[in-house]
Amino acid sequence: MSEWNQGLREEIKSRAGSLTDKVTEIRRDFHRNPERSKREERTSDIVAQHLESLGIEVKRCTGNYGVIGTLRCASDGKTVGLRADMDALKLQEETGLPFASQVDGVMHACGHDAHTAMLMGVAKTLVSVKDKLKGNVRFLFQPSEEAFPGGALGMIEEGAMEDPHVDAVFAWHVMSNLPQGQVGLRTGQIIGGVTAVNIHVKGVGGHFSSPHLAVDPIVIAANVLVALQSVMTRQVDPMESAVLTFGTISGGTRDNVIGQEVIIRGNLGAMNDQLRYQLSEGIEGCARSVAESMGGSAEVKLWHGYPTTENEAGMTEFTHRIMLEELGEESVVEMDRVLGGEDFSYFLQKAPGALLRLGVWDMDKHSEPTHHHHPEFDLDERALPMGVDLLAQVAARYLLVD
Repeated sequence: MSEWNQGLREEIKSRAGSLTDKVTEIRRDFHRNPERSKREERTSDIVAQHLESLGIEVKRCTGNYGVIGTLRCASDGKTVGLRADMDALKLQEETGLPFASQVDGVMHACGHDAHTAMLMGVAKTLVSVKDKLKGNVRFLFQPSEEAFPGGALGMIEEGAMEDPHVDAVFAWHVMSNLPQGQVGLRTGQIIGGVTAVNIHVKGVGGHFSSPHLAVDPIVIAANVLVALQSVMTRQVDPMESAVLTFGTISGGTRDNVIGQEVIIRGNLGAMNDQLRYQLSEGIEGCARSVAESMGGSAEVKLWHGYPTTENEAGMTEFTHRIMLEELGEESVVEMDRVLGGEDFSYFLQKAPGALLRLGVWDMDKHSEPTHHHHPEFDLDERALPMGVDLLAQVAARYLLVD
């Protein structure tokens, strides 16, 4: 690293650190006022106003609540994209935090409030050094990551990755099982693709005392669920990664009535998208066969969602070198692959890049991690200034690499 770049590095670190209180305040405001997918009106307004106040060009998406910001630096060059998702979850918070959600049944339980706050901090940091950079920074504040079809595709359709063309794209995702002070990276497949599964089991209703005169959809649904687990254990190569989990099951009206229908909803995840499509067909055939064999029926609807998220090798190595330099080898770990689904994958289909993991497990406060999508999810806010600094470093250095 040249002496001039060393000076820029220290300036970015200093400016990012000076924003600690502000970024924390923003994050807590978003946490206190969460907005579910496709409803991020307040959040996107705050983001847009923040970018405009910094002199960044702002485009508001018309098809969703996406916000696209463009920072044009001192001279022409490449364009780097930085993404943060903004949406919260339908979940009742149980953290007891002083800034806990004030919206009944809605909670930031995946850290998107932190992602948004950090990227707002990155924007302010990079604006302060734009005269020392070349090219452009494209800020991508994305809605609806938690709900199909997601917000990334809509933003891309409205020009998020063009004019100027985005040459590389990066994002943080906080990790509650990674200690604060550490970061995680992995080359290649990191998050599996997802298919939403909706099974509508139909039977014939009746009195609880006369099940022989009815076709009980609850019993059928129970057998469908058990049979589908056999699909996963007997149709998947043991060396492959796939998971089928049902999150909701609903049916019936009261305890002494055999109902007419049961609805089961869940998600299928797999690293191999071809395997995911194959399993989808198997799920559909299995559910229908089981239901029909018991005198009922099953209608299966499938929504093929986000494709597998794959970090490009060159961009992952680029960020890895920066993380090692900034944090040291002991704080940079290789992350395990997960099957959760992530629509950052669509941005990575348009430009090489990497999804990076930021450790937010407060080991002083919690002996065990507080898991994502859990009502007690919590994160260590000491990670926020590090997240701002490192993402700003990644963007600045990318723009200065020939």
